[in-house]
This record gives sequence, structure tokens and C-alpha cells, in this order.
Amino acid sequence: MNIHELAKKHEAYCIEMRRYFHMHPELGLHEENTSKVICEELEKMGIPYEVVGCRNVVGKMEFTPDGPQLAIRADIDALPMEEEIESEYKSQVPGVMHACGHDSHAATLLATAKCLCEMKDELCGTVYLCFQVAEEISGGGPQDITKYLKAQPKGCDMVIGNHISAALPVGVAITNVGPVFAGNCQWRITVTGKGGHGSRPDLSIDPIRPLAQIVGQVTSIPSNYFNPYEPLVISPCMIHGGTAYNIIPDEAYIEGNLRYFHMEDLDKILAKMGKIAQNTADSFGCTAKIEKIAYCPPVENNKEVTERAIKAMGEIGATYVPLAPANMGSDDFSFMTSEIPGCYVMFGARSDRPEASTNHHNTKFFLDEKGFAPVVEFFTQYAYDLLKK
Repeated sequence: MNIHELAKKHEAYCIEMRRYFHMHPELGLHEENTSKVICEELEKMGIPYEVVGCRNVVGKMEFTPDGPQLAIRADIDALPMEEEIESEYKSQVPGVMHACGHDSHAATLLATAKCLCEMKDELCGTVYLCFQVAEEISGGGPQDITKYLKAQPKGCDMVIGNHISAALPVGVAITNVGPVFAGNCQWRITVTGKGGHGSRPDLSIDPIRPLAQIVGQVTSIPSNYFNPYEPLVISPCMIHGGTAYNIIPDEAYIEGNLRYFHMEDLDKILAKMGKIAQNTADSFGCTAKIEKIAYCPPVENNKEVTERAIKAMGEIGATYVPLAPANMGSDDFSFMTSEIPGCYVMFGARSDRPEASTNHHNTKFFLDEKGFAPVVEFFTQYAYDLLKK
């Protein structure tokens, strides 16, 4: 079976589905129509599926009872942004658009399913097609899917996924063994004092002044306490305090994100941030507390699974480029790779339209549709190499 020709055969279908998803984007945990359409497409292909958790869809392609168990993951949610670049398939939902390529992720996995259907007599084992909701808000999708996969009679041997890239040229693919995406933690530091009139700060305990010092002090933690050769980012991104120009508030808080590559560092960093915050607040007569609101681990690529991926990239003629340095962005695919050996790759789909942005999460985000078929070919090649009889 010529996998390249098979991927090209289903390229038009892939583009058609991607355009549909692009025109009808849905936010995380609201992917009602997207999941429904995915289920309908799997039914047309004769692929059994289950809806797992909150609208995650997992198709099960069991070619033989025995053999390798492979999962392929695609996230499907959109972002709360107004699309500003014109096309015949521009978003039809005001204030919502696919600005990170998840529409193409869903479409390329559906097209992969079509390819695998035509190769079913050549394969043994099982492929799980995992369509995941709510990646942009870390809504629990990968945890639900991972639990489902691990509960299967033969479990799951490995999981792979792709994130399309508007910055990379078509035909270029990147990955690496080890950490490829940073872990992400959303944190909040709240300082509590005693409110009062702005004219009499001596009768109040102002929480804003210690908070202002804390902002600068916590951002110095990476350089002062951790290895400078290991990337670590602490970014305070919101400051909230007060309701009027002449009222000293009872409390104020900062909220931000923390990016890291070693899980064992997370609690150490938060403890250091909390200690600095409390000591600073104490010096002003205030109290402080730190909260870990949400987090996802780093995406760590397994050596064996990644070497198979790099081999498949070569077989389909993609230009492989090692990912260096690792990406400081985060992806909740990490909840799958922390439980199941996995590999995350990135394939290029950079557009040559002059008005298009290569930045993801941009209102002028735009992809070259020629970048989708290589993803389908890669997934199919990977599955064939692993499951061929």
C-alpha cells in the first residue's frame, strides 16, 4: 500500500472537514457540534466509538485482538477571539475562532482514520483515535481519555500527537527525545491588610505596597535559586486591588503563570514564592498566601516512541529538524505522556499570505492547507510501521 498516495487521496476530505470545523468553532467544554460531527464521520467509516467524559470522542479501530495498542490524539477546541483574516471559510461564530490549528488536528485525525480503514487487512492490533476537548483551558480531557485507555483489556502501549505550526514551512517536522513543551502552573498570591480611607494610611494596613514589592521579588527566583541553564519562567500577568482612588483595600492579589521542565521543581518554586510573599507581607504588617490554581506537567517525549516518529518522518520525506531549545509553551497532552509512553511532534503549515500571522493565538492566524496531508501521511506511516502484519 502506497501511504503517500493514500494520504493524497483523502486530502480533499481532510481540507473539507477542516474548513467545516474552522467555520463552526466551539470553545473548550462547549464542543457539542464538533464532537457530534466527529461521531457522525466515524459512523460513516464504520468505526465504533465512545464518548468519554465531557464530549471527548475515542474511536476504536481493532484490526486483530492481539498486537500493539496505539493511541493518536487530536485536540478540537477553539479560542475566544474575533477572526480578522478573510477567507471563504472564515469563522461564522462571532468572537470565536480556531487560532491555534485545532480544527486541522481534528480533520487530519479523521483523514488518518480513512487511510487506516483502507489498510485494515495489513494491520494487527488496535488504534485509538482520541479527539480531546478543552485543551486551551486544561479542562480535564486528557485525564479522562488516559483513564479510558488504561482501562482497556490490553491497555495502551504508546500515544502520539501533532501540533500544527504556523511558523514552520510545509514539509518541515520537529520533535526531540525528552522535554519538548514546558509545564505550566497558574498561581495567585493574595496579600491581606486592613482597608481604610486613602487620606489616613496610618489607620490602615495597605496590601498594595507589599504586593508591588512581591512582584519584583518572585521574578528574581529563577536567577537567584535555580540552575541558569535550565529554563524557568515566572510571569506575574494580572494585578488586582482596590475599587476607588481614595479607598485603601482590604486585600490585593497578583496572578500569573510559571513555566518549568522538571515536575520536582514545581512545589519547590511555589514554596519559595510563598515564603518571599509572606516575609514581605509581614514587614508591612500584612499576611500573604499563595495558591496553585491549575497546572499541567511538561510534555516529555519517550525515547523509543520518538525514535519511531523520526523514522516515520524520514519515510514520508518530511524534513526533520531537532527541536532545540524546548518550547516554553505548554500543552495538556502532557497528562497523557506522563502516564503512557508518548511523542509530540510539530508539522509546518506556514502560509505565504502577507497579512497572515505566524503567531498562534493571533486574530490573523492562518494556515497553508498543503501542510495537512503530511500530517495524515505521518500518522498513517507510524501506525503502519508499528502494526503491520
